[in-house]
Amino acid sequence: MIRVGFVINFGHQKWLGGFNIIINLIKALYLLPDRKIEPILIINKKFKINKNDEIKNIKYIKSDLFFNQSLLNRFYNKFLIKFCGKSDIYDKFFNHYKINVLSHTLLPLGKNSSIKSLPWVPDFQYIYYPKFFSYKNRIMKNINIKLCSEHSTKIILSSFDVKKDLKNLSLEGSKKSEVNSFVFNVPVRNNYLSITNLKKKYKIQSKYFYLPNQYWIHKNHFLVLRSLKRILKDKKNKSILVISTGYAGDHRNLSYFNEIEDYIKKNELNNNYRYLGVVPYKDVMSLMFHSVAIINPSKFEGWSSSVEQAKSMGKKIILSNINVHKEQNPQRKIFVNPNNYNKLASIMINVWKNYNKKDENKFNKIAYKNLKPRLIEYAKNYQKIILKATQS
Repeated sequence: MIRVGFVINFGHQKWLGGFNIIINLIKALYLLPDRKIEPILIINKKFKINKNDEIKNIKYIKSDLFFNQSLLNRFYNKFLIKFCGKSDIYDKFFNHYKINVLSHTLLPLGKNSSIKSLPWVPDFQYIYYPKFFSYKNRIMKNINIKLCSEHSTKIILSSFDVKKDLKNLSLEGSKKSEVNSFVFNVPVRNNYLSITNLKKKYKIQSKYFYLPNQYWIHKNHFLVLRSLKRILKDKKNKSILVISTGYAGDHRNLSYFNEIEDYIKKNELNNNYRYLGVVPYKDVMSLMFHSVAIINPSKFEGWSSSVEQAKSMGKKIILSNINVHKEQNPQRKIFVNPNNYNKLASIMINVWKNYNKKDENKFNKIAYKNLKPRLIEYAKNYQKIILKATQS
């Protein structure tokens, strides 16, 4: 077995999407009949694992080596990787635990390290939307890409759209890159909260659209709010409801969520747009499953989790027509320009009026029948990447 380590800051609400992607990958690996990988989580010592946790059956190591490092320590390790080709501190740790590969790391361990490292580069949003990032942040991201290109064994990407961007930035990095587009597992029908219990728990009075995006500025929540304002000009549509969840903070724009709250209050949208906060993952899945449709108006993605979850459930999804969403190509998609709130408004009205529970059940059964083969193919592709890395 090849022991593959994943360093994850569990409980970090700002990175729930990344956390779910890695746990989902590990679970997919366990479906392989010829599995050659033993996944190992490296987690913070303070993190407590309960019997109901997603990770309770996954092997893990508790260590503080990779968490809450000082700026000086981070810089020192980057210096070692850049100029010495490895960090002795990191190598000693991984060799002690007999870990052969470090996967989905933010940075490589160095070309002279005895450990193979496969950084994961989610996207290049900072190139397309520099205004969302500070100058210092953009410089650091460019340095990280250079380090990944020079010092990693392989670079994992989630889409061919991201691979195209990497090729434009670093030909060397592009040659090392491997696309592994993730597929999301979802619960079987009986494992969702019932619609009755869900509505009772969150005091939801009617059917609803679901907007599951974290409150980062590029997620484009204002498109939905402006559409809702337009929809409610006609009193016949006053029952339309949007339910939203996710972490309410973006370190790049600390006022973003406050601006959203102000807009809701100013335009009297409180009865039609409800923010539930950060909710348990099972509840996120249940909210998706019982929704009229999922909405994802994002201006930029590397590979969208909510789109993959919609595909795995057979849900209808209204989503922005960005390149990566087209690459993901969900079965029941309705594309919309991420700046056209009038068009989104008309789509939402039409979907709301024509919602049919029987159709939902039919598409869910088809999607679930196809899910396991899709997960196995995803895991097989990842295992091929790891085997190729260890043989290089």
